Amino acid sequence: MVRHKKWSFLFLILSAFVLLLLVVFISLNSGASFNDINAMAASSDTSGFTATFIDVGQGDSSLITCDGHSMLIDGGTSDQSQKLYSILKSQNINQLDYVVCTHPHADHAGGLPGALAYAKVGAAFAPVTTYDNSSFNKYVKAVEKQGKSIIVPEVGSMYPLGNAIITVLGPTDVEPSMDPNDISLVLRIDYGQNSFLFSGDAEQEEQQLLMWNEYDLLNVDVLKAAHHGSSNGASYAFIKAVSPSVTVISCGVGNSYGHPHAEALELLQQYNSALYRTDLQGDIVVSSDGTNISVAVSKNELAAVWTPGVGETASDTTTRQTPVVEDNSATTQTDSGVTYIVNINTKKFHLPTCPSVKKMKESNKMTFTGSREDLINQGYDPCQNCNP
Repeated sequence: MVRHKKWSFLFLILSAFVLLLLVVFISLNSGASFNDINAMAASSDTSGFTATFIDVGQGDSSLITCDGHSMLIDGGTSDQSQKLYSILKSQNINQLDYVVCTHPHADHAGGLPGALAYAKVGAAFAPVTTYDNSSFNKYVKAVEKQGKSIIVPEVGSMYPLGNAIITVLGPTDVEPSMDPNDISLVLRIDYGQNSFLFSGDAEQEEQQLLMWNEYDLLNVDVLKAAHHGSSNGASYAFIKAVSPSVTVISCGVGNSYGHPHAEALELLQQYNSALYRTDLQGDIVVSSDGTNISVAVSKNELAAVWTPGVGETASDTTTRQTPVVEDNSATTQTDSGVTYIVNINTKKFHLPTCPSVKKMKESNKMTFTGSREDLINQGYDPCQNCNP
């Protein structure tokens, strides 16, 4: 049993009041009928709360079930679509109350169409409605195919999931110039006396805003670590504010970014957080009865979870996810593979001869030598003009 925190009495009263308002809000914004949403809010099933952190390699995906209701937060890359489809089918989850794309990067949006190919969605969320990324656009189209539209939720919005309450904490600011990681939807979920924080890929810029605006709501029992355990997703002040009893890191085996970084692990260890990792332990299921929390892993219960990643960018100087890079040459073929030009801001890769390359800012330009599949697995999308 892990320690737990209690909501303030005032917040619980407000939570109950807001449930009624949610019926109208979601109905107007998602196209769902009054009866559909009312059924979501009023559950007679009290089967408890589970958060399954799905092993999707170098990406994020979490399936939340509570009292007979379900939601999916992110879907990993597109090659995880079949896995998500199979998981939902095996659990007979043909209705997702909510689907959330925390931000429009391929390693979070890519697999969501697979889930939506099996399950109907009540409401679909993202921090933006449009973005120049094929994986995100496929998510939008999958939502629209069901007659819905993307909802951009406001900070402070609250949604019921069975007897749990989902609260939107971030992003508190969205600007076109911002790194997509720093517009991640950040969600707090409360079930009874237990609390969970899903932080997408929020880095230190967004985390600072969260601490300024939502500090009292950051302290939770269970943290889904930001940005795959990157040092940029784990500042001292943020981890202190959250003080999680349990932390789950979602990252890929032997990923080239070196996730999780030593700096992040040291901070979590300093605050005595129990740690679990999808790269070492597969799917991780965190369950709550409203008072107590338990954790089950699909393999390697005694894995060396405090060992940092060994990728080539495993250091505190990494400012964002970037592929393994070589020097900026225009060579298109080497002994080790094909050379591509990567825009680390738009998350697209191009042939060196693509006209878009000349328009890139040098600060966003990286050269990658390897296979096309390597880049896609790392969360990058091929340019639709040069078709690399």
